[in-house]
Amino acid sequence: MILRIGLDFDNTIANYDQAFPEVARILGYKTQTLNKRDLKRELLAQPDGDTAWQKVQGLIYGKHIDLATLYPGVYEFVLRALSGNHQVFIVSHKTKLGHFDESKTPLRTAATNWLVNRKLVGDENSQISLQNVFYAETRFEKIQKITELQLDVFIDDLDEVLGDESFPVVTRKILFGVSPVPNSNITTMQSWREVGNNLFGDLEADFALYGAQQICPELNCSSAKRIEGRGNSKIFRIETNVGALALKVYPDLAVDNRPRRKTEWLALSFLDQNKLPVPAPVNTNQDLNWSLIKWVDGSPADQLNEAHLSNAAEFIRSLTQASRALSAGSLFDFATEACLTPSLVESQIKSRLEALKTIEDSDLRNFVDNSLSATLSRTIDRAHQSLGDSYNTTLDSRFWTLSPSDFGLHNAIATPENDLVFFDFEYFGWDDPVKLTADFCLHPGMSLDENAQQQWISEAKKVFADDPNFGVRLNALYPLYAIRWALIILNEYRADKIKNRLNAQSRMQSDIRGAQLRQMEKAKLMLMNADRIIL
Repeated sequence: MILRIGLDFDNTIANYDQAFPEVARILGYKTQTLNKRDLKRELLAQPDGDTAWQKVQGLIYGKHIDLATLYPGVYEFVLRALSGNHQVFIVSHKTKLGHFDESKTPLRTAATNWLVNRKLVGDENSQISLQNVFYAETRFEKIQKITELQLDVFIDDLDEVLGDESFPVVTRKILFGVSPVPNSNITTMQSWREVGNNLFGDLEADFALYGAQQICPELNCSSAKRIEGRGNSKIFRIETNVGALALKVYPDLAVDNRPRRKTEWLALSFLDQNKLPVPAPVNTNQDLNWSLIKWVDGSPADQLNEAHLSNAAEFIRSLTQASRALSAGSLFDFATEACLTPSLVESQIKSRLEALKTIEDSDLRNFVDNSLSATLSRTIDRAHQSLGDSYNTTLDSRFWTLSPSDFGLHNAIATPENDLVFFDFEYFGWDDPVKLTADFCLHPGMSLDENAQQQWISEAKKVFADDPNFGVRLNALYPLYAIRWALIILNEYRADKIKNRLNAQSRMQSDIRGAQLRQMEKAKLMLMNADRIIL
């Protein structure tokens, strides 16, 4: 069925959260708030606050509209709609001029230019037609236009629009990005990818191909095939005139705001320039939150192969040398959940425990409240005794290293020539080499026996030999990293984490409970590592 889809503009397509505080500061209002909601509350509490708020609004929607950003996923949603031959319209309640705006910037012209500059509106088949953009002086006029256009769906951030008694009954109402309202006729959705999946189904190969053709027309992309993933991103194999590429569709930024695409793109570019064995980066698109990288043919690395283990050690040796050529902290941010201070491991564990507290599941509660909590208590005590004051001291930056933060043979491909190519750098950044070393042994995607683990640790000690406390930290923190991994394994129980898993692993849709029980058994085995002496 071909749909006629209507979109609101302000706070639905255009995100002003960070722009509002910035404009307030431009106007001379002293504020430390970082979002629109808190700023509004702060200004309205001041004398003549309503006028102050209207001044900010008048400038943000006009003169300073370029400070606004596209909501994550809106570009992908529009592209999906247009690729399926659906018709897309923008209908916005917007006056001609803003309140208290001495520049007299025409708000509608500013909004249209903003849409064109962001390539959401234009003459291409992949853009909304300028003829399908409408503005209304009042809410009533806006609803009249929605009725006139005979829209099948309308998406808005204001429930007072969707819930207005004059709103057309035949138009499906989707409330965007806010808490659900007590109205059975209004469906609330938190992100554009959620809206897209609801209207069009899961993102599949035909759209991946269409998107790749739009962002890289010079590659003559000819076919796409979905590759079932293990992690959080969707992977498609795209055939092009320069060979096969991997198209990576990263998790929904509205669900997980970590900049995985940007981090991985910077990491691949850096590693490729330093001639480390990684897939070559080809192209990336910020608006879609997609990247194209060189496809690597081969088979999974063999974790029982000593040569492959040596290849992994050589990768870390080369990466460490490249790291030392940079100033610590430069070019890259910290790795995801970096632990440059030993006590941060404990903090991360307690944060994950807190997230599991509200989950009503008897098996989960029994494991976490009894087995894991008791192990954690004695493990923290041992780490304190072993490390003393350094438990709360940040590691000297001379000993930091750049880390993939998800490194192992589970993320490596053996080419037909039996070379290893390493992939997956979404969490890349500066970290303590002890965490890198421990994670290689403990990662649930790895299955190293004790001899292989000792070989790895022996190689790591050589690479990081200039760090005098490397062995002491590894012995003290290895058990805590094991507990942390046990909790990561239990992510399938968390609603905020399962969405990313479902994004990558379609087979989980039908057996989430089975996946949870399998992860519980893995977590129990992982916890046994907390009582091991590694050195």
